[in-house]
Amino acid sequence: MAFLSSLDIVGSALTAERYRADITLQNIANARTTRTPAGGPYRRKQVIFEERPLTASFRETFRVAQSKFNASAGQRAAGGVIVRETVDSENTLQPVYDPSHPDADGDGYVWYPNVDTTEEMVDLMAASNAYEANLTALTVVKAMISKTLDMGR
Repeated sequence: MAFLSSLDIVGSALTAERYRADITLQNIANARTTRTPAGGPYRRKQVIFEERPLTASFRETFRVAQSKFNASAGQRAAGGVIVRETVDSENTLQPVYDPSHPDADGDGYVWYPNVDTTEEMVDLMAASNAYEANLTALTVVKAMISKTLDMGR
């Protein structure tokens, strides 16, 4: 049973870090986007993680057991991490004087996104390293499961 919880924890971390990397890549891709469908320049997105508690009440454990049979039942309560939300950064936008640009305001300034590609690359490397660390943990758990099964023979 503990092995399954370990797999759930590692799996949730892998999913969360992959999502973080996707958002970081989205930020890099839109680093020069001055007009979005919502209007105005693109705003940097940030991912906020939240701990998924390892211990749960009987009611929560029962709900999790039911969710194994019902894919739409929501998050599982086996520990790990979830993405709580993705928020827009409130850092200031970058004004650049370019009166010939089609998105220039009345004073000739174009407002560029608040995305720093160097910071995004560091975030991407951190997400990648965390993902790799979780893959290593998954490999260890799989090896432990395999050894446990071999002992039973």
